[in-house]
Amino acid sequence: MTAAYRRLFRGFFRPYQGTGVLLCLLAVVALVPDPAYVAPILAGTGVLFIFFSPALLLHRLVTNAWRYGGGIPSSWEISEDGLRCADERGESLIRWTAVTRVEWLPDQLLLWLGAGRMIAVPLVGLSAEQRDELMGFIQERGLFSGRPTLAASNDQSSSEGGSDR
Repeated sequence: MTAAYRRLFRGFFRPYQGTGVLLCLLAVVALVPDPAYVAPILAGTGVLFIFFSPALLLHRLVTNAWRYGGGIPSSWEISEDGLRCADERGESLIRWTAVTRVEWLPDQLLLWLGAGRMIAVPLVGLSAEQRDELMGFIQERGLFSGRPTLAASNDQSSSEGGSDR
């Protein structure tokens, strides 16, 4: 799930990183006058914004997603009509006409619905034959962004190591 949220919110992290860059530039400007203690403080704060703010924000997003329903077991059914998800709370159907593109991440598919909405579909329980069939099904609809091949996605998932929640 972390990889899915990282992909979804990568544009939202830019202002935090931009703030860090701005603080680092202010640190360079602060080196010119005499108060030398201001520059290290600004530089340190800038580095914190560049590297740690996006990581902290991502951690909080994923934690909240798990807290509010991420751990509920669900079943997925892919058909000509669309993607049907069912869990103990209810059932939903996303029609293929609503899906703008599909990205293949290790052990999950990201179905983009436009306007920053995305659904992460786990692939952990699928065999290689089922993944082949699923890829062909989605490629027929022209939804893959980048058109991955099965060999490339299997190599990517095996090289990633552990699973991302």
